[in-house]
Amino acid sequence: MKLSLFKWVPLMTLAIYVVAQESTIEREPLTAGEAYVEIMPVSEFGFKMVPIPAGKIEIPDPGNPNTTQEVDLKPFWICETETTWDMFDPFVDLEERAFMLDLPIDPDGITGPTPPYVPPDQGWGKEGYAALTMSHHSADMFCRWLSKETGRTYRLPTEAEWEYACRAGRDAPVPDEELDQYAWFAANSEEKTQPVKTKEANSWGLYDMLGNAAEFCVGLDGTPVLKGGWYALGAGAVSFRARLPQSDENLDEWLEKDPQIPKSIWWLAGPTFHSFRIVCEGDAESVSE
Repeated sequence: MKLSLFKWVPLMTLAIYVVAQESTIEREPLTAGEAYVEIMPVSEFGFKMVPIPAGKIEIPDPGNPNTTQEVDLKPFWICETETTWDMFDPFVDLEERAFMLDLPIDPDGITGPTPPYVPPDQGWGKEGYAALTMSHHSADMFCRWLSKETGRTYRLPTEAEWEYACRAGRDAPVPDEELDQYAWFAANSEEKTQPVKTKEANSWGLYDMLGNAAEFCVGLDGTPVLKGGWYALGAGAVSFRARLPQSDENLDEWLEKDPQIPKSIWWLAGPTFHSFRIVCEGDAESVSE
């Protein structure tokens, strides 16, 4: 009998849990329309968050692919790159730090990833590369942890937010003859991801929205969906319209090479194209401005 992802959670009795409390860190309100640099806890690595203006977008209705839904979007901030290993590794080390500090076990807490079965960077490189092979659950928990540690509200983008930011005011997809300027895909990637920010940014200053690694978002129906295509796909499959919903069938494929019982809820041992990028909601004052 196959186990869906949510059924594995009670079985992960060896995971280390860190107490989940709302952050007590006081931060200055963000300035509407201005980029800012967030500093990672522990590593003090900085990453840039880019402001995205309010707007509207029509995207396919997952319940009826022949129709669309118009979504109103408030202003938000989105990371200029995919989540890199420089950002993700402090979270990966959370389990070890919890053990060393003898932190209390709390089943409602924020968890750190268990050790991956295979090297998650595939030997392609870590510094400046998109973090790979993590599950949607892992990406979501990273956002919860980062929110607690920084005092800002970080989360995965909705599909509407992601596509709106990827389009950056463009109505039509990037023509195939121009795609090499913006994306790593089958024709130029050498069959692997490449360091972020080595292609041109879109007109809103966001890098690698197309190709390189696919990015987890939250679909209109609340289920995980990967957007943008990835390094191994042809030009026609790399677009702001490209989407791959998570399903029981493809989740089984993504976990096929994981020999553990139960299989990891954190890492996808088989595929090499899953990543994500984070969004910040700001606060009532900064967004209203």
